[in-house]
Amino acid sequence: MSAAKRPLGVLLLAVLLLSGAYAGYRWQRVHAPDYALEEILHAVRTSDGGLFDTYVDRDAVLAGMHEDAAVLLADNIEELHARHPADWFFCHDAAFMRSYMAARRAADISYAGAVLDFYFHEERVPLTRADGAARWGADEVRAFAAAYRIEAQPLQQQGDTAVCTCILRGDASTYGRLLPEASLTLTLMRQTDGRWRLTRIGTDTVRAHGFFDIIDGAERYWALQGWD
Repeated sequence: MSAAKRPLGVLLLAVLLLSGAYAGYRWQRVHAPDYALEEILHAVRTSDGGLFDTYVDRDAVLAGMHEDAAVLLADNIEELHARHPADWFFCHDAAFMRSYMAARRAADISYAGAVLDFYFHEERVPLTRADGAARWGADEVRAFAAAYRIEAQPLQQQGDTAVCTCILRGDASTYGRLLPEASLTLTLMRQTDGRWRLTRIGTDTVRAHGFFDIIDGAERYWALQGWD
C-alpha cells in the first residue's frame, strides 16, 4: 500500500469492519432504530446494497468518519508518535496532519465508497487500476468480517436520535488478533418517513479500546502486509 493510503486504512478499519461484523445480532421492532440495525444486518449478509443504502446514509457515515479521523490524528499526533516512533506518518505535526487529511478528503471518501460497492457486488469485474484497488479493499473487508463479532449495548434514544455503543471482538485467527477489541458508537437518525438510518460511526481517546486500539490494530495490519 502506498504511503498516501495509510491514513485511509485508519478510517476504513472501523467502518468496514462494522459493516460486516453483525453475525448473531438480531432486532425485532419495525420503524424503530433497532429494526434499522436488523435491516443493515440482513443487507450485509445478503450483499443487498440497495437495502444497505436504505438504512445507512453512506455519504454521511464516510464523511463523518473522515472528519473524525482527521481531528483525532491531528489532536493526538504526539502520543501516536510516542506509541509508534518508527512510523514516518506520525513524525509530522498537527498542522501537517490537518492539511494532509483535508487534501485527501475527496479521494479517500471516494475510495471508501468504491470499496463498499465492490463489497456488495462481488461479481463486479474491476476495469481500472482504481477499481482493482477497491476490489482488493472489499476482499480484505470480507476477510476481516469473518474474524470479528459485535456485542451491542442497549440503544439510547432521545427524540429523533438513537445511539448504540458496540464492542468489536476478534477471534483467534490472524486477522482477529490484529484488533482484539474495539469500541465504537453508532448514531442513527429518524427520517421524515419514520425510518431510522445510520448516520455516524465514531470512537474517541477516552474510552477503553477506542481510537488508540484501532491505530495499534492498523499498525499490526501494516506489518502483516509488509508495508513497514
